[in-house]
This record gives sequence, structure tokens and C-alpha cells, in this order.
Amino acid sequence: MGPLHTEESHHSWSVIGSLGYTWYQQAYNGNSTAQAAIGDGQTALERFAIARDFSVFKTVYLGAEVGIQNGNTMRLHINQAQLNELGGLPVQTTVKPMLDLLATASYQPISTPVFGLVKAGIAYRRLQINDRVTFNDLSKVAFEIQAGLGVHLSNRASLSLNYQGIFNGNTRYVINTTEFTGHISNIPNQNGILLSLSYMV
Repeated sequence: MGPLHTEESHHSWSVIGSLGYTWYQQAYNGNSTAQAAIGDGQTALERFAIARDFSVFKTVYLGAEVGIQNGNTMRLHINQAQLNELGGLPVQTTVKPMLDLLATASYQPISTPVFGLVKAGIAYRRLQINDRVTFNDLSKVAFEIQAGLGVHLSNRASLSLNYQGIFNGNTRYVINTTEFTGHISNIPNQNGILLSLSYMV
């Protein structure tokens, strides 16, 4: 995202590899006597993206990025009284790998390797129910934001630490006690941290 010092040294395209950790809201956390179940919604994160800068305004670089990110298999945190209507066991789901399209902006002060960046856009997400047919699968477009600080390692390579938030709205569960089915309104939101290595080509 942006050159080290001058506009002339800039390369428009870059590839980005990221590792991190993310937390899914509304994931099953077990209890004090079920240690193996704790942390269903906490998982390692891997992301790959291709980015391009389109415009330069002095020290601000604007562009776009398309990426793919791994998902997670977890159980949902549904009120036990509601679950008891359908057998009492937590619902197991898989959030499929996610695709996103982000607008990007980076601020590169002159004569310093440190820069700030913000990315915002949409993420296409899918949730599949694994262990029953009485709950619905979901496909949703979510709002995504990333923000952080980075440092240039060379004219082409940079390293950044970013917050990532992916938001679909509140996840609600409705149980139909007549038909013994359940409905999930949204895919759980995510909050995570990414360590990203970018290389300009």
C-alpha cells in the first residue's frame, strides 16, 4: 500500500498473505465442567488477497482489494431452553471460506517507513448446518472493515497489523415448536487481528 518514499517508485499491484486470530460471536463456549467445548468460535485465520492502487493524492493512496479467507466449524450458542425443544444438543455449523471486495486507503508520510491503512467493503459468507436438517443454511453479504498500521521492509515489501471486523447484524434464533424446526437470522459477526505481509509486483 503506497511506496516507501516517492510516487515514482510505486508499483500498482500487490499480493497479500495474512495470518491471524478471529472470534465469532454467538459461538458455543461450554461451561466450567466442559473444558473441551470452550472456544468453538475462536480460531486461527488465514487470508490471501490481490490488491491494486488506482489513485495517488500526495501521501494518500486509494485502491481496491479482492481476497479469500478461511472459515470455521463450530457450535452455535443458542439458549438451552430453546434447544431443549429440539433435543437439547448444540447446533453444529460450518462457516465456509469467505470472499471479499474492499476499497483501500493508505496514508504514507514522507520520509518515514510507517504508514496507516483502512479498508472497507463487502464480504460474501455462507453458513451450513452440519448435524441436522431442522435449521436453515444461510448465504449473506456482510460489511467488512480493516484498519491498522504498517511498516515498509523495502520498496516492495511491507508488514502490517490490522483489526478486522465482519458484521451481518445480530444473530437471532427462532424455534417453531409445532414443526420442531429452527431459523437462524444472520451469520455470527467476527472480530479478529491480522498480521499481513504485502509484496508489490
